[in-house]
Amino acid sequence: MSTQRPFSDRVVSHLRLADHRLRTSEPGSNRRRYSICRMTLHNIAPIDSFYLGFFHGEDTVVIPYIYDHDRHLQPDVTKFGKGGLSHWIRSSGRPYLFRSDDGALLSRTIPFGDPDEISADAVIVPLKDPDTGDITGLMSIQSLTPDVYDDEVVHAALWLGEALMLAQARDRHVGAAPEALYSLHPELNSAMSGDPRERFVQITDQLEAAYRRTGEIARAVEEIGDDKLLRDIAAVRMTLEQTQVDMAEWMLTQPLTAGAVDDQQPVRVDLTPREHQIATMIATEQLTNAQIAKELGISLKTVKTHVGSVLGKLGVGQRSAIVFAMADLLATSPAEPRKRS
Repeated sequence: MSTQRPFSDRVVSHLRLADHRLRTSEPGSNRRRYSICRMTLHNIAPIDSFYLGFFHGEDTVVIPYIYDHDRHLQPDVTKFGKGGLSHWIRSSGRPYLFRSDDGALLSRTIPFGDPDEISADAVIVPLKDPDTGDITGLMSIQSLTPDVYDDEVVHAALWLGEALMLAQARDRHVGAAPEALYSLHPELNSAMSGDPRERFVQITDQLEAAYRRTGEIARAVEEIGDDKLLRDIAAVRMTLEQTQVDMAEWMLTQPLTAGAVDDQQPVRVDLTPREHQIATMIATEQLTNAQIAKELGISLKTVKTHVGSVLGKLGVGQRSAIVFAMADLLATSPAEPRKRS
């Protein structure tokens, strides 16, 4: 690793969750591992396209995993020359940053996805075999928005690439000792955590994924017109939603501990008084947006705007995680009674 600069709390949370998932992935589950990398980086920074490629021979790269927006594209095999990006990554062993040459080297690559969309920012990191030290592949994130990938995103992608390759190396029972990956960033070692709050995030994240998937299935079933199956799916979704609420309420009963990361500081956010009020209503009473709008006498659209802002400031991606994120704030802030209308 090239830096000892600590990651922000938000990025640490995402990378530790990815570390846990990569550690516990089944041998040979490469597609799942690639998906873990893509979704983790997507939670850290905006991504419009993502791919992983592995070198084969002297001038060929095999790309088994490509996403353009939310669409999975067919794997590809392509040749590359000495003046191209793949050759540069392989020969230099360094990450390529769009800002280093205003995208000149990136423009020489073969485009994929929508030909009318031109990337305005990109980070491509080398993938190194932990046993031999050879550069065996690359991982690319690209965005249509300029200047979205700062140094923290670059280092997060580098670290995640190392974690991925270590997971791949475990399949063949070789590779560097795992401690090497965590020597500069011990806070990312998910095996060292006994904090129930981290487990809460892991479980609710899985529940949320299942909830979204059942929603997709329900929309497909609506086209078929099977009312009984729709009722069954609705019951499953209600169970998933209730389980998320139960998890949140259980979290409130757990003692606040520092966890495995030494000297971890409590989350500091700049919520406005209204945002804090709404976040508290969600965290302590599990009110819906509609109920909050009625309670405060404001529009549903305004509530949704505030909730979106709260999610961004707390560094969480789903509503149920507000309970976890607000735990420290509620524990250290004096309670403010509010009048019910």
